[in-house]
Amino acid sequence: MKRVVVSVLIALGVAQPAAQAVAQTVSNQCFALGDIAGQVASWRAHKKTKAQALDQAAHYYKDPSDRAAVDAIIETIYRPGAPDMTPDQASMAITSACAERQKTH
Repeated sequence: MKRVVVSVLIALGVAQPAAQAVAQTVSNQCFALGDIAGQVASWRAHKKTKAQALDQAAHYYKDPSDRAAVDAIIETIYRPGAPDMTPDQASMAITSACAERQKTH
């Protein structure tokens, strides 16, 4: 029994970094961008600054195209004069805009 538990723990330890690497490739996945937009809107609602949001994104998103996509979401949500959006509203808006861009390309 102990061997099974140890084997499972080792397998999970190896699988987790791989899953995180896959999850962080988001630049062309509209649903993932929508999820990120929801998170960014939540940060803004909880008074996290734009600089803090950019720092957080830099920590988690290393791929240059992903960073560009996430930074663009942050710029959109933190744009001066931008309306406050709930996470669901931000998610829907960014997902919809992404889908429209992909439809026209």
